[in-house]
Amino acid sequence: MSTVRLARREREAMEILYRQGPCTVAEVQDHLGGSYSAARAVLSRLARRGLANHRYEGPRYVYEPAQDVSIAAESALKDLVATFFGGSNTAVMTALLAMCKDTVDDAELDRLEQLVTAVRNSRRNA
Repeated sequence: MSTVRLARREREAMEILYRQGPCTVAEVQDHLGGSYSAARAVLSRLARRGLANHRYEGPRYVYEPAQDVSIAAESALKDLVATFFGGSNTAVMTALLAMCKDTVDDAELDRLEQLVTAVRNSRRNA
């Protein structure tokens, strides 16, 4: 999947759509600030680029992300790993564990161990 580069306001609008779910232009404007026409222009650009879908509901358009959040999250995470961690999954996991060392509980650590074991087993059985 190719990476799509977004302007700051486009990224902010997409974050609102993912966080809030389907939104009208006015709802996006409430979160973004600025004018109604600026919010409408950003959402229209996102729709033209195939990043957001819109439908007509009564007197207004309702916008939502065109891509499922899990697909977008995976793409964003791949970009983050490549940009800030030199492509190293180990570096990312090390940073995450260091960040949450005071808040991660034994149940979460057990779950992480299970996930590592499952990946090891799937590679051995492949």
